[in-house]
Amino acid sequence: MSATGTEIGEIALPVLALVVLQASAAELSVVRAAQLLPFLVLPLALGVLVERRPQRRLMVQADVVRGVVLLLVAALALTGTLTVPALVVLVAVIGAGTVLYSLADFSYLPRLLTPEQLPDGNARLTATQSALSVGGQGVGGALVQAVTAPWAVVVNGAAYLTSALFLRNITTPDDTPQPAAGSSVSLAWGGVQTLCRHKQVRALAAEATIWNLGNEVLMLSISILVIRTYSLGPLVLGLILMAGGVGAFVGSTFSARLTRAMGYGPGLIAALVLGNSAPLAVIMFTTGRSSQVVLLGAAFLVSGLGIGVANSQAVTVRQLSVPEHLRSRVNAAYRLLSWGALAFGALGAGLLITAVGAHPAAIVGAAVMASATIPVALSPVRAMRTTITEHG
Repeated sequence: MSATGTEIGEIALPVLALVVLQASAAELSVVRAAQLLPFLVLPLALGVLVERRPQRRLMVQADVVRGVVLLLVAALALTGTLTVPALVVLVAVIGAGTVLYSLADFSYLPRLLTPEQLPDGNARLTATQSALSVGGQGVGGALVQAVTAPWAVVVNGAAYLTSALFLRNITTPDDTPQPAAGSSVSLAWGGVQTLCRHKQVRALAAEATIWNLGNEVLMLSISILVIRTYSLGPLVLGLILMAGGVGAFVGSTFSARLTRAMGYGPGLIAALVLGNSAPLAVIMFTTGRSSQVVLLGAAFLVSGLGIGVANSQAVTVRQLSVPEHLRSRVNAAYRLLSWGALAFGALGAGLLITAVGAHPAAIVGAAVMASATIPVALSPVRAMRTTITEHG
């Protein structure tokens, strides 16, 4: 439910800004950057919080906050009182909830599963989230097209509240973790230092950071091309994004099998080359002709295949290769880099689109994504045979 709400919001909120509020490309980039700013400034502090508080309870609280704020956004939009500045503030609160939820989720799963169960558990969750991405983006586009963006935001908020109810029904004890000694600042800095020393996790963090930077530019550019430049409508945007979800679902179901056949390192690099390079097909997306829409959708499908293979295994490495008492803080440092790139990408996208246009900006974003494979290909990850590495 949480993933479905997120996918609907990925379409509903930009369309709300573009269509209901008539936001410019620069204003849209500011809205998006505000939603992502918490990803840049909060991970280290919240990483320490996640280490010290029951993680499932934090996930429930994050879902409730996101759900209530989204319902407020929808109410303001439906009454004609929503403004771009108000939307900027409200999406920043939503972004803070997403940061907290994601950090707690990452650390909570290894408490539920054994190390032997974890790779399969991550693969199944990735497949589930990919399947929901397919439905969420398709439903999101259809909802926006059929009932307008504000009502799609209502569904988004309701999905988060429903997720909170499901999480409350988990019967496994949610014990308070034993906090490490030291101040919050020293604990947070310890996570950064561990990340910098760990060659495999450091390479994965670099890949995620570069990919997120390029993807944010690409997605904002494609949204403007489809909705405004080519006037194709939100349903077409949803279908294009849905193709990526289909690919990710298929890829994640074969992730473990590919790892057994090729070894983790070679399989991951092959998947990254495929997934990170396919979006370069946006070079051909010069008009709104159906043939070019199909080509772009096919590129997203192929990209999703590679990303689906890589994501579940990368998460498992990050969970198992770092000692449990450092897991939350190292993940927070990882997220600070990878998620912080999203905020810079959103602001950069607005400036780039304003300066050179949406299509050239989309090409730049795709090129940056293709280069994200390089840090992993040059790292010790390429020699790994399994997803379990030595600590340090």
